[in-house]
Amino acid sequence: MIAAARFALVALLCLGAGLGQAQQQDLPELGDPTVAIISAEQEYRLGRGWLRDLRGQTSIMEDPLVQEYAEHLVYRLASFSELNEPDLAIVVINSAAINAFAVPGGVIGLNAGLFLNAASEDEVASVVAHEIAHVSQRHFTRRYMDSKRRGPAVLAAMLASIALAIAGSGDAGMAGIAATQAASIQAQLAYSRHNEYEADRVGMQILAAASMDPSAMPRFFERMLEQQRYSGDPPEFLLTHPLTAERVADSRARARSLSAPPANPSASFELVRARIQARYFDGQERARDYFGRRLESNDRVQKQAARYGLALTDLKEDRYDAARRALTELVEAHPDQIWFQLGLMEVDMDQGRYADVIERGKEVLTINPKDYAASVMTARAYLLSKKPEQAAPLLEPLLLQRPNDPMLWSLAADAWGNSDQNARAHRARAEVLFLRGQDQAALRQMRFALDEADGQFALRSKLNARMSEMERLSSEEF
Repeated sequence: MIAAARFALVALLCLGAGLGQAQQQDLPELGDPTVAIISAEQEYRLGRGWLRDLRGQTSIMEDPLVQEYAEHLVYRLASFSELNEPDLAIVVINSAAINAFAVPGGVIGLNAGLFLNAASEDEVASVVAHEIAHVSQRHFTRRYMDSKRRGPAVLAAMLASIALAIAGSGDAGMAGIAATQAASIQAQLAYSRHNEYEADRVGMQILAAASMDPSAMPRFFERMLEQQRYSGDPPEFLLTHPLTAERVADSRARARSLSAPPANPSASFELVRARIQARYFDGQERARDYFGRRLESNDRVQKQAARYGLALTDLKEDRYDAARRALTELVEAHPDQIWFQLGLMEVDMDQGRYADVIERGKEVLTINPKDYAASVMTARAYLLSKKPEQAAPLLEPLLLQRPNDPMLWSLAADAWGNSDQNARAHRARAEVLFLRGQDQAALRQMRFALDEADGQFALRSKLNARMSEMERLSSEEF
């Protein structure tokens, strides 16, 4: 019940940019009244608790290359925002729909569909900057503060509908809001416009400061409006970020007042987009046609990404020789691009050539120690080769850097469990469950871990401390 309430509450805060009412002001006022309602530390715990629940209900893309790219882009932009020493959690949702969100505590989510539909890195960055602005301006807590004034009946009705929307039934959720709160929606939409205009303004300032193109924001907005106009089905992003022609015009005017850098295609963006495209194309012929046409481009970066996309398409079809040949040519032509080395590791992994994965992984890690993707793939190859004791040393340093990564904990559970380190294996399974919102199952695993650690004073002390923290976070109410 607590997890459900937490998920619903943050859903309300998350949609607060689109549904709420507050004073019309451009910046948080001095002596911010929201602090009296919920502190920044509470926001952090609330947001991270909501993320745990989200992981248990939504398909997350567990691709180290995509994850690292998203983290790099978000942190690059956040460093130019009003967030002080940002501690962010970035998650990529495994969905082709165009959407992005930000919730209290610095949780930023991007749908894979954002990369599929954006024409450039600056366009993806414009959406990220907009979400960072919602966090920095504390729009969500202001929405919560306002909901407290409206009374429990209004709040309860909206919590139920918005929880449904966040869980994946957007139309039903929005219909529920309209049905239960029709009388107050018009006033709420007025605040929606204010919040969105403010996030646009602050987001474009972040883009300009990061030497990215502010005009990418109105360009992407225009594309979404066009999609809605011709399909009649609005992108999911527009359900929580209402968009009008007036707002697009305003953002275009603001962009003209800000400096724009010369166009400079990003190789990393083109590669990550090709990777996601190869994954989502519903037919291989369509993928080959798309990447084949991009091979005709005069742009070197576009051609490189198209060749990579074709190689991944071959891999998806189990055409291993063709994929290996294409990736080998890319490695020879671009020896400094680690993505192509990792691509060859993926081909060998798919073919069950684990010794070759390990050998290449060692070479990559000699040049790029602790590289996330290379470490994960090499560790998997060790596990599949029945060498768990070799996998654990690769995973343990990563867990110190990424203690909230369920994929790493899952691999560590296998490594420790198959190395007769049962207490640590149970703890790792507990972390996976806890990070996916299964609190009671996680606590059971922690009790198993404590039983296995009997007689190991130092380890038991650490496990007891972590279990107490899990219990506190699991039972916390807001």
